[in-house]
Amino acid sequence: MSFIRRAFSQSERRAARQALWLNGALVIEFLSGAAQLVIAARMLGPEGFGALAVIAAVATLIHGLAAAPGGDAVATFATRGAAEGRPEEAASVLRFTLAASLALSLVAYAVIALLAAASGLAGVDPAYREAALLYGLVGVFMATQTETQTALRLADRVPLTFAVTAASALVRVGLLAAAWRANAGIEAVVLAYAAGAAVYGGGMLAAAAASAHRAGMPGLLRSLSISVPPDVKRFQIGIFGRTAIETASWNVDSVLVAQAAGAQDAGLYRAARRIMDAARRPIAMMALSAQTEHSRQWRFGQGKELRRSILRFTLLGAALAAVGFALLAAFREPVVRLALGEEFSESASLLLILIPGAFAANAAAPFVALPLAAGRAAPYLWSMGTALAVSIPAYFWLASAYGAEGAAFARVAHIVVSLLIIAPFAASTLRQSRRLRPPAVGGALPVHAPLLSPDVGRGSQTGFPPTRE
Repeated sequence: MSFIRRAFSQSERRAARQALWLNGALVIEFLSGAAQLVIAARMLGPEGFGALAVIAAVATLIHGLAAAPGGDAVATFATRGAAEGRPEEAASVLRFTLAASLALSLVAYAVIALLAAASGLAGVDPAYREAALLYGLVGVFMATQTETQTALRLADRVPLTFAVTAASALVRVGLLAAAWRANAGIEAVVLAYAAGAAVYGGGMLAAAAASAHRAGMPGLLRSLSISVPPDVKRFQIGIFGRTAIETASWNVDSVLVAQAAGAQDAGLYRAARRIMDAARRPIAMMALSAQTEHSRQWRFGQGKELRRSILRFTLLGAALAAVGFALLAAFREPVVRLALGEEFSESASLLLILIPGAFAANAAAPFVALPLAAGRAAPYLWSMGTALAVSIPAYFWLASAYGAEGAAFARVAHIVVSLLIIAPFAASTLRQSRRLRPPAVGGALPVHAPLLSPDVGRGSQTGFPPTRE
């Protein structure tokens, strides 16, 4: 323990500890998701399960296009308010992002309701209209998850995220098991999903509200003010654009591959991508925790600590990604057979194509997230927008010529272009960190906060209680 304390700063130890709790929650989500898949598939059969898949896809797409997740804004601007002695501004930032996310989710739900009433939701049988309306509530209940997760990281209460995730999973699986025993239909399945989302959203909101004072945001519930500085609003507009592009990027590849190469190649490609995305998530949780710490270091003028942390987390991410993806490459065939079955065996070769892009994305994640940590959203619009513009013709052309393998190469090209565009912005932000200075006004922290960081004391005149998808 003494070696760890000497070798790693409190900020780095905190980020690592939080990453462990977040990955524990990820394990809970994986296990409960597998159980839900098994139960729902057996309850509904191919036709009902297909209808559920369409309902979920359309609802997720609409909510995604309408969303502006506020977690990055909370990490960046609430931290700034606390650092500069304006805790009321910090609390307003959290209230503003929570209100904006909830309002946008209600707009998305209204669109879902209109589509369900007018056309049965993208061709879904009108008999499933009530199920579509109920599933649309999942997005409403989950709308504030990035804001509440970030508030808990800032307060260093990430174990509450694990606890709420476990409770939500228990509710979903329990209700599904009861519905299966009662021979219920698709409405009962969707009700289980909605109930689980309600438990998660409500639980996280309550935990964040109870912990806000520890994160330098006192009086969260004593005011209804959502007044924030103009740069916070501009940042959130940028996040809205980024989220829309991310949602399009997440869904457009399968559509284009299906049109260019057929449903079978699209299925093989999508299966390989699902495995790759799952393999990336544990390291992504570490990068998420690190980003919150980097926002804190930026706002408190800790340029030297920030640069050291960026270097260490980038090297750690590269090392973990190298080991993890090497194992995946070596055992790709049994992994595919175990996860998807023999009929998807051709997806194993696609993993070898996807791994270099996934490795680059994971290894670079702490570095390329630096502009967001510093409060700059525009670079991500440029990088993601350019990558999407390049990848759309690439998906169609390569999939037409080479099928699923061509689609996998197009995915790698998408990642590489995105990294090439964002890297200069991240490098510029890193250079700017050399000119950082501690805030002139000490942050007004609640005297009962026990989490003042000694790291802050070395580089600034104030302290801040420790700590972001």
